[in-house]
Amino acid sequence: GEKGAAARAEHVLTVMERRCRDGDSDFKPNTRTYTSVIDAWAKSGEKGAAKRAEQILNTMRSLHEQTNDSDVKPNVHTANAVCNACAFTKLDGDRSEALQIAFRVFDWLSSQKDLHPDAYTYTILLSVCSNLLPREDRSTRYSHARGFFKSCCEAGHVNDYVLRKLRQTVTEEEYLSLVGYHDATTATGMPTSWTRNARIKGGGVGGGGYKKGGGGKGSGWSNNNRRRGR
Repeated sequence: GEKGAAARAEHVLTVMERRCRDGDSDFKPNTRTYTSVIDAWAKSGEKGAAKRAEQILNTMRSLHEQTNDSDVKPNVHTANAVCNACAFTKLDGDRSEALQIAFRVFDWLSSQKDLHPDAYTYTILLSVCSNLLPREDRSTRYSHARGFFKSCCEAGHVNDYVLRKLRQTVTEEEYLSLVGYHDATTATGMPTSWTRNARIKGGGVGGGGYKKGGGGKGSGWSNNNRRRGR
């Protein structure tokens, strides 16, 4: 994005918050407002963008917990926007923190009773692994990619985008072992249990669209592989 655009978007958000506190409800920010500002940070590629995105998410969480106001409740799109900011971190000095932020946001999203990761969540998280983990550290890249892909399969969200990003993250041999040597190029060749909630190109929805639910609760992956080196 244009340099400084994210900071300007956040300034507008701050003005809206202040006007709302002063009694002008027409300026009340909602979930879409906050998510749009997070998205601006994600597109900026600026220093500290992922950290700032997570801070805005945490502000939303605190507001919702304090007020129980559904208008400011973060949703899966909010979480995905934060993970996007992590995936497209450009500065070497921000990469380690961005990686941990993405893992924390996935943990939070997976722990919610009424929110669940979707296909885009898993695509972004595989991008996080591909972009932020050193390519020469094959074992770490494979470990994290395998964990996310397993969770995605259990949730029934495997689509062509997930497969494409998985293939970019691991070696071809590792990719084939993860997909079980099925038709390895498209989701239509994968088991229907893996794709039941995904929108499949040319085949409609393999079970009703991006439904909430399915086994996307992290599959025990995050806590076992939290450290960057494993």
